[in-house]
Amino acid sequence: MRYALLILFVIALSACNRSDIFFRFADDLAVSKTDDYFNLTSEQRDDLRKDVQKDIQNIKKELLPQVAKTLREIEPEVQKDKPNAELISRHFDEFQNYFKKVSAYFKNTAVKVSLKLKSDQYTHFAKELRDEIKETESSNELPEDSLNQTFKRYRRSIEFWIGGLSNDQKEKIKKFISTHPYPWRLQNQSKEFVLKQFLDSKENPEKLKKFVADFYDDFEAVRLPAYTTALNEHKKAFQKFLIEEFWQSLSKEQKTNLKENLLARAEELEKISQRP
Repeated sequence: MRYALLILFVIALSACNRSDIFFRFADDLAVSKTDDYFNLTSEQRDDLRKDVQKDIQNIKKELLPQVAKTLREIEPEVQKDKPNAELISRHFDEFQNYFKKVSAYFKNTAVKVSLKLKSDQYTHFAKELRDEIKETESSNELPEDSLNQTFKRYRRSIEFWIGGLSNDQKEKIKKFISTHPYPWRLQNQSKEFVLKQFLDSKENPEKLKKFVADFYDDFEAVRLPAYTTALNEHKKAFQKFLIEEFWQSLSKEQKTNLKENLLARAEELEKISQRP
């Protein structure tokens, strides 16, 4: 459920003209993904939907205005030849914290769900997650496959904000990924590491409650430490790449697109926060 809603949050930031639709169907997405993982009963699905709807309303009212404010603060930096690295770094950190805040809004709901799960539902979840891990390993079997997977993800994310990329910009991104590969192997090991903690805690309600609460409060705290370290290094390197190298390649049109998109997304999130 947490991953489904974090994905939704990213999409909402990346597609302002569809954000309202995504938030209107966020409960459906959360319930559907959670059901896929745990094979919920009809009663569990109904209870989950009601609780998630309340959590989403709180996010809309409390968190979206904060995100919009950050987007508006970034906008003045766009037309500069080189943005304030310290300021941009602070905004990067803010967005990482927003992901954690989004997760924390669903903590009580997740604890409630986990305490009502049956043994066969834990087994179903373990199988689903391990199947995902195997699929990731298969799709990244060769080094060039891993590079292409990461490139597509980064390209899609950047183009959301600035429009189409030039061939030179694409090559810059590929070179960065080749030099600083995404730690997907450690990511899979971390998923197994977190899964083991989850399964180990299922027989003790208090231990389970604490684990799930910790996971939703700060998912980095329960990850495999080596993955957290590698991922943070990758993020820092990517941030430096964007500011010190990629930024210089932006055309006037791309900067205009970025400026307009930042303001449009901020305005859309502010409108959504005010709707019932």
